[in-house]
Amino acid sequence: MSGIEITEIKIYPFDTSGVGGKTLAMAEITVNNALLIRGFRVIQTKSGGLFVGFPSVKGKDGKWRDQVAAIDNLAQTTIRDRIIEEYKNYGA
Repeated sequence: MSGIEITEIKIYPFDTSGVGGKTLAMAEITVNNALLIRGFRVIQTKSGGLFVGFPSVKGKDGKWRDQVAAIDNLAQTTIRDRIIEEYKNYGA
């Protein structure tokens, strides 16, 4: 068990396919009914799968840096899997 409980997930889908974008939705999660984290991105991979990018910001040097990172691999996997599951079920 990762020690975190995702108590709420909100998905904000949008269509960027017309401009060649790969981001399919933004997401936010609430952890343990106490912490809201915004800025997750649901991205379509080149192979057609789904990937969840953690919140990040582009630095002055042009490199992207995570603003939120899961230290525990199980927590990271749990967050990504739950967001993808919620995205797939959105509007179903």
